[in-house]
Amino acid sequence: MQNYFIETKRLGLRYLQESDIKYLEALESDSEVKKYFPDGPRDRSKTEDMIKRFIANYENKGLPNFMIFDLESGEFIGRVGFGITEDNEIEVGYVLHKKFWGKGIASEVVSAMLIYAKEHITVDYIIAYADVGNVGSTRVMEKCGMDYYKTDMAKGIQCKFYRIKNK
Repeated sequence: MQNYFIETKRLGLRYLQESDIKYLEALESDSEVKKYFPDGPRDRSKTEDMIKRFIANYENKGLPNFMIFDLESGEFIGRVGFGITEDNEIEVGYVLHKKFWGKGIASEVVSAMLIYAKEHITVDYIIAYADVGNVGSTRVMEKCGMDYYKTDMAKGIQCKFYRIKNK
């Protein structure tokens, strides 16, 4: 039984831990899942580095990343959390296993993160962005009440940027 920090209608979220490599290795190495990510699929070593970076971001900047599980079955779904963009903005982002796409899970978990941000992160806006070709992710941002505000480059790819007032 997991101890979840956040629960939604269907999802349990707990803080990311180094031992989560056992969950994240398959997710991060999936080329279809990582299709729109500038760095593409990650091998085990790059995934371990990512986990360490995410944990350091939480410890040093108060920006957590969470593991997402199905409340009913306990199955691992993906990850979600906060980061800092190249322009020093706070972003929310997620990655889900393919079998969970198109079920409203991304919108549910991003909405939970936006509530978390209002309570725990002191910035004017939370932003999110996606490759211009990633229609699914842009729909998630819109469904979560985020407003489109620009198309620009991020990490070497053309992206649509969205934001929502946080404070």
